[in-house]
Amino acid sequence: MARKLPSRILTLLLVAATAIGAIVAAVSPAAAEDFFDSTYPGFFSLQNPGRLDIVGFGGGYASDKYATIQEGFQLEQSVTPYISAVARMTGYQLFEGQGFDNPLAPGTGHQARLNFGRVQGGADFTIYPGTHVYVLGGKDFGDSTATDIEGDISSWLFLHSEHPINLSTSTVYNYENDVTSMSVDIQAIVASTEHWIFLAGGGGAFYMGGFLTSTEGEGGPDMGVYYRPWQMGVSAQAGYGSAHQYGQLSVYKQLSFFE
Repeated sequence: MARKLPSRILTLLLVAATAIGAIVAAVSPAAAEDFFDSTYPGFFSLQNPGRLDIVGFGGGYASDKYATIQEGFQLEQSVTPYISAVARMTGYQLFEGQGFDNPLAPGTGHQARLNFGRVQGGADFTIYPGTHVYVLGGKDFGDSTATDIEGDISSWLFLHSEHPINLSTSTVYNYENDVTSMSVDIQAIVASTEHWIFLAGGGGAFYMGGFLTSTEGEGGPDMGVYYRPWQMGVSAQAGYGSAHQYGQLSVYKQLSFFE
C-alpha cells in the first residue's frame, strides 16, 4: 500500500510547484531564453569536455543508543555545464544498543545488528557558482526495504574572501518508517596552504515523524582537513542530543576524469 508524504512536505511541494508555474506562465518563451542566455550561458549545450567524478566515502557513528558504519561511492557524470547525472551506492551496518527497538521497522523487537544497502539515482543542479542542489530517489535492500527521497544542498559563500564558508544540508524521507531526517552543517576554512585546507564549524541532525513522538536531534562542533594532491578529506564531529553523547568520523576521496 502506497504511503502519503507528510503534510508539511506535501504543502511545501505544492507551494513550490505553484510558484514555478506562475513564473513560467508570466514569462514569454523569448524572455525565458534571454534569461537563461544571460544568467546561465550555454545552459542547453552539452558539457565539453565532459567530466566524470568518482567519490568514495566511509565513516562511522557511535552513541549510547545506536552505532553505524557506512561505506559507498558516488558517480557523477556531467551532462550540461549546470546539470549532472548522479548514481550513489551505500552500505550500512547498524548496531542497536541493548533494549532499544529496531529503528527501521519499529515494533519488530531488538536486533543486535542490521545490514542493508541503498541504491539512489538523480541529478545535481549547479544553480550558482559553488552552489549545488542534489535531488535523489532510491531503494534499500537487505534488512531495510524502504523507498526514499533525498534532497541535498552544498553552497560555498564568500569564495573570494580569506575564509570561505560552506553550508550544507541533507533531507531524507524514509517510506518504511515514515521518518524525515535532516542534517545541517556549516564550516569555514580557517587556514590553507598549497596542499592543505583546514576547516572548523558545527552542525547537527534532526529527526521527526513516523514512530517518533516528538522531534529529536543532536549537534556539536566539528572540524575537517582536506589534502589537495590526493583530493581526500577527513572530518570529525562530537556532541550531545537525544541519543546522549555521540561521535562520528567520515573519510572521502575523489577522482576526476575529463572526457
